[in-house]
Amino acid sequence: MTRAPSVLGLALLCAVLALPARPARAGDFPLRAYYPEVPVITTAQLMADYGSAVIVDIRSRLEYEVAHINKAVLVRPDKSDFARRLEALRPKTGPEPLVFYCNGHACAESYQAARLARSLGFAHVYAYDGGIFDWITAAPDRATLMGETPARKERVISRKGLDRRLLPFDEFEREAKKPNTLVIDIRDPFQRGVVPRLADVRTIPLDPLLDLVTSRIWTEKRLLFFDAAGKQVLWLQYFLKAYDYFDYGFLDGGIKAIADDPALVRPAAEADRTVACDQAVLLRLAADRRLDDADRRVVGYLLANIKFDNCVVLDMARLGNDAGIGPAMLLGSVRKLSALGYAAHSLTQGMLIVRMDPKLAWKGRSGTDLWQDKVREFNTAKGN
Repeated sequence: MTRAPSVLGLALLCAVLALPARPARAGDFPLRAYYPEVPVITTAQLMADYGSAVIVDIRSRLEYEVAHINKAVLVRPDKSDFARRLEALRPKTGPEPLVFYCNGHACAESYQAARLARSLGFAHVYAYDGGIFDWITAAPDRATLMGETPARKERVISRKGLDRRLLPFDEFEREAKKPNTLVIDIRDPFQRGVVPRLADVRTIPLDPLLDLVTSRIWTEKRLLFFDAAGKQVLWLQYFLKAYDYFDYGFLDGGIKAIADDPALVRPAAEADRTVACDQAVLLRLAADRRLDDADRRVVGYLLANIKFDNCVVLDMARLGNDAGIGPAMLLGSVRKLSALGYAAHSLTQGMLIVRMDPKLAWKGRSGTDLWQDKVREFNTAKGN
């Protein structure tokens, strides 16, 4: 069996529902009342319009690669080029249905993406709030699951299949102390404000983790995983099952479930590392006439706030006016820096995540294997 394409350890995941055991009723869609202005499309309607509809998957790369509607295009609404990418799929006033979907009845992202598209001037916009698992049930020949189409419904992990792998912290802690056990933190670095009070925790984000999982190097070990809020582990479970892992468990609710208990977690301790800058790149940026003094001030602010590697994570709601830099100025300059190739950014639920060019700024020692990997990753993303 070959693994699915490489995935990105991002970001922010929807709530996940199990494969429905019966047809959906109107009362099964609890979020429709919160988005009355967003038209919805049913599974039957989408099946009828499948040939003409433009279908947009707005989830993470990992979720998309585990399961997606066959003709769906992955477009994240938190990216700055959201409107441009939609227009490349269909003109704003085009007659074809523009349909957004995510993970199911309790996932709000499909409604939010549809509302955003409507605010940007797109017509004939719908949310398919049945989500990917309703679609696999109804149209497996038009769905892909773990690289296979038609999607095999028996490979969908049920709610019960996930629940029996979830461990409360006290049990998770006991299991972690047993011989031949690995405990792995799969959160992205910017999610690691606190860490559990456990010994010998490995920190491996999802993308490199999946390379290790699919190599099957740990099939003889007991594996314990935790994420930020208990959502990413479902998608990891698909890979664990596909590659014949049997002895594993997940922390129920992720770190969020224990984050307020100082007896169970402690602040993440970060080594005192200075930011290394490639002087040639820094001088090129300083001489770039497309940037003004405000932009260069923002660059200095970003360099001073790098949290790990080449990343800056800022809560826009808590942003003051440090060094004369307010939210509007910061976001405007970050967008310009991204357009010019000095950075890449995303804005998700009020959190601004900026990835600087590693050759421009790196917290730690440059020239390492990790640094080189990040340079290649950044250059690839910039090329896209």
